[in-house]
Amino acid sequence: MSSAVVAELLEEGGVEVSAIDDRAAIVEALQRANRDQPKQAWTFFVDISERRAPKLSVGLDGDRGVLTYWDGRTSYRSANGSNTEPVDYWRGGHHAQLAEYKEISADQVLSALDEFLASRRQPTCVEWVAD
Repeated sequence: MSSAVVAELLEEGGVEVSAIDDRAAIVEALQRANRDQPKQAWTFFVDISERRAPKLSVGLDGDRGVLTYWDGRTSYRSANGSNTEPVDYWRGGHHAQLAEYKEISADQVLSALDEFLASRRQPTCVEWVAD
């Protein structure tokens, strides 16, 4: 995989899925980024030029993380989040405070990302609720 794709993802906060040819390298890059600077988030676009195209946003904060999936009409978040207070994440230098009950385990987040990168569809390895 091109180091430029990883650099774009880490600097800009997002990348188009078609640019990714090594899912494991992306997961490893996010794990490193999480160790170096927790509370970061990234978006993976099926088609960055199309507003209604699906996308998956992931955030990592140590052993926890967040997921948001957009199917072109509705935004979904992972169900059964454990945080009882709002949480802060940063994507591409922009701050977002997320509501309670959005954080799940980092392992679940990374599994969902891997599934999305392979299928370009809403991951089935986590339970979702409309956000």
